[in-house]
Amino acid sequence: MRLKSILFALCLAVVTACGPMVRTTRQQGAAGSVPATETATETTRVPAAVSATTATSTSEVQATADWVWTYSQAHPEGFTVDIRGREVPTEGISVAYAATQGRHSKEDLGDVVSHALAHDGYVGGWWNSEDSLYYFDSVRILPESAAGEAVTFAFENEQLAYYVLSTGEEVRIDNVIHPHEIEPSNVDGWSTVFLAGTIDQGNSKDWQQTVAAKLAGRDRRYLLYNPRQEEWHPEREGEMDYQVDWELEHMEKADHILMVFLPGSQSPITLLELGLHARSGKLLVVCTPGFYRYDNVRITCDRYGVPVYGSIDKAIEALP
Repeated sequence: MRLKSILFALCLAVVTACGPMVRTTRQQGAAGSVPATETATETTRVPAAVSATTATSTSEVQATADWVWTYSQAHPEGFTVDIRGREVPTEGISVAYAATQGRHSKEDLGDVVSHALAHDGYVGGWWNSEDSLYYFDSVRILPESAAGEAVTFAFENEQLAYYVLSTGEEVRIDNVIHPHEIEPSNVDGWSTVFLAGTIDQGNSKDWQQTVAAKLAGRDRRYLLYNPRQEEWHPEREGEMDYQVDWELEHMEKADHILMVFLPGSQSPITLLELGLHARSGKLLVVCTPGFYRYDNVRITCDRYGVPVYGSIDKAIEALP
């Protein structure tokens, strides 16, 4: 009996020191084979380097990175994959994280995979024709019904586009919002500016583009509401109502209204908008004696304390 007790104690000590036995298996995923582990006391298989709730070893990250690299070679046109389940999502909006931007080699994939496993578990790859490099990103996938959230996330991560998986469409975005374009769902941290002023049915100088370019170089983040459309079709049913309502709504919710009267124009709508917002406290007006109603603009602005500038550059300098 004493001998049995001693043997039992020795076995218990060995098990305690060594822990449960682990064996390596292979789990077949949607796009190929990946390593998996399971304990002798558990029957549920957990893919290696795939669990979001456990720490990931260097070897597991490398194995997943190797798999992604192999997958990318078979999909040179681009891809988005779930690296935990080895599945290819067919719906949603894919937006890249800023943290993994610029990764374009096999050696960079470890960083991308590590970030993806710590966050959403998706990796995307795409070919950049401008520099002939294949880039890898850790990405987030949002529902296609949440395009506004996708734009917000893209802005936060300094992305120039997002990708709609169901249609294969790349949607380019920037900090200038036009009618009919998707807007971010959250503008916290942005200063919003409505670009009111001369358009003349699209025939005037595109001063709005100049403003956007100049504000892009400032430290403060500006979101610009630009009513000027590249293709304006007032003959379409409901288009005029939509355009006017869009302008009224965005002037009301903007933090600032930059209003430009160009010399040689009539700008009757801009004069109307000046009257609507003269008391708002958010107008910055650009107008010179070359505008045919300069005195009307000057006197009205003086009465309601609206600053008037002789150039767009001066108005931009004054923009908070």
